[in-house]
Amino acid sequence: MYRPPARLTAVVAATACALLLGAAAAPSTATPAAASMAAPAAVPVNYLRAVAGDSQHVAPGQPVAQALTARALDSDFRPVEGATITFTTPGDKLTFPGGATTATVVTDADGRATAPALTAGSVQGAFLVTAATEDQEARVSFEIIVD
Repeated sequence: MYRPPARLTAVVAATACALLLGAAAAPSTATPAAASMAAPAAVPVNYLRAVAGDSQHVAPGQPVAQALTARALDSDFRPVEGATITFTTPGDKLTFPGGATTATVVTDADGRATAPALTAGSVQGAFLVTAATEDQEARVSFEIIVD
């Protein structure tokens, strides 16, 4: 029969007693391995997919009609919540509010990150806006045609 180590048993017992009595849990003296089980590790983003806003046409100086939305997925194609995604424009050809050329967004529970409003500059042509993870391992591009 398995018998847990005395230290682990004491921590579990103290926490259970504190919770039953309505007090705050006792400070943890758990080992790093036990502590890591309490808070899940960040899930890496393996894939970014364009789900809205790709292949749009816009007149010079006008706002882009549909917001750019990317979806972050893990290696099993499940949504990743809380991932940081950075959208980057090709300079003044397309800009975010305030003339910014980058915008950082955190994914929601469905793994979606929606960029702020985008406005076309005065130069005509086909331009790419990219969305990428912090480590640049996953990225996707959106084509915006200014004409």
